[in-house]
Amino acid sequence: MNQMQPKPETLCQGSDALENITLDGGHVLTYAGGDAAQLVLLCANFLSELPIHMERLTDSIRQREHISAAGNAQRLGSSLLVFGSEVITCTLAALETSLRCGRRRQAMIEWRRLQRQLDCLVPQVQRLMLEVATPRCRIQ
Repeated sequence: MNQMQPKPETLCQGSDALENITLDGGHVLTYAGGDAAQLVLLCANFLSELPIHMERLTDSIRQREHISAAGNAQRLGSSLLVFGSEVITCTLAALETSLRCGRRRQAMIEWRRLQRQLDCLVPQVQRLMLEVATPRCRIQ
């Protein structure tokens, strides 16, 4: 039986459930090798590099440099691997495909979706960083 594979953009469209981004701290800690200091470093690097990635991606989309924008989306996706969000990965794949195929309207939809998802993810990363970095001591 020969079944067609769905396009990445169809996997990410139209579901409110797909907009609900939840950070899996266990995944991030595993990615950091179980080292809390490494986890904090990974989170800090992500938070400091995210504005740069977003600015490059925004500029290339605005200038209609679709191939450059697709490359920028791919680099952003690499920086998000540590957080293991399949939802954001799916959105980035749909954005990249839309850009490479010159589907500007679809690319803008995915771009806005990505921004909403990152707006949800960033505070969770900040919270995780604080929770791990804050020493726990017993109250006497």
